[in-house]
Amino acid sequence: MTSAETLAIPSVETAKTVNAPRPFYWSIRRELWEHRSILFAPATVAAAIIVVAIARINYFTLLIENGYKGPNLAVLMFLVAAGLVIITASLTGIFYSLDALLSERRDRSVLFWKSLPVSDRTTVLSKAIIPMAVLPAVAFAVSVAMHILLLLIFSVALLILRQPLSGFWSQLPFFQIQVFVLYVIVTCTLWYAPIYGWLLLVSSISRRAALVWAVVPFVAAVGLERFASRTEYVGRWLQHRFAGGLQAAFHYATQQHGEVGLKDATPVLYLASPGLWMGLAAFAIFLFLCIRIRRFQGPI
Repeated sequence: MTSAETLAIPSVETAKTVNAPRPFYWSIRRELWEHRSILFAPATVAAAIIVVAIARINYFTLLIENGYKGPNLAVLMFLVAAGLVIITASLTGIFYSLDALLSERRDRSVLFWKSLPVSDRTTVLSKAIIPMAVLPAVAFAVSVAMHILLLLIFSVALLILRQPLSGFWSQLPFFQIQVFVLYVIVTCTLWYAPIYGWLLLVSSISRRAALVWAVVPFVAAVGLERFASRTEYVGRWLQHRFAGGLQAAFHYATQQHGEVGLKDATPVLYLASPGLWMGLAAFAIFLFLCIRIRRFQGPI
């Protein structure tokens, strides 16, 4: 072996080490490639809101001419617009979770993915990270971009009326709105973690109609409880799981007109809520079961 060949070997090995594949990263990229709605759904809703805002800009200027005296209307529009984006991202996460482990068994692509050097744990965690981190991040980024565009649209409306922009910009709590939206996204995502985990588990064991299998057990439990004991413990537990996150994240008692803002956030009480940690524990159990089930399952 020549000295040149000897010197070339370490460089090749170094290149292979540097370019070694990252299974978890590329598994997430795979999910984004296969499920384009993860990115497109929130962006599409935001684009529709922008179009409506532009189309109704005359209506906005008319409100200003008829006595608009503060940023409350704009704040309300900002929060409603962000709420629509968040709801869209949540629904996207629900339907994604229902299909994540079912579709690969239905189209038999699970055989190909299992032939790759990627563990079942990596695959399941990459699917769980989509509704728990990727979609919330997309929702927040889209919401911020949409709010910036809405702020420009409202500013144009003021310029059309030859109204000063300084008062509007100084009174509109733009940064606080973004913090409020981020707080809502984080608290809701963590609170709904067991829901996503349950849907992933149903997706891993069902052969078809995953939505039916995910809902029927709870509907049956509510019906049987009411028929057998005339109580509503299961229904109240479900209500707490769906609505309890915001109730723990904000203090409603001081509100007289239903207005809740960043000043009413209670992160300490939220983090101390037993429902949060019980839900995260259930989420971890569901993921563990998904990993175990996928290890022994093949295509449908």
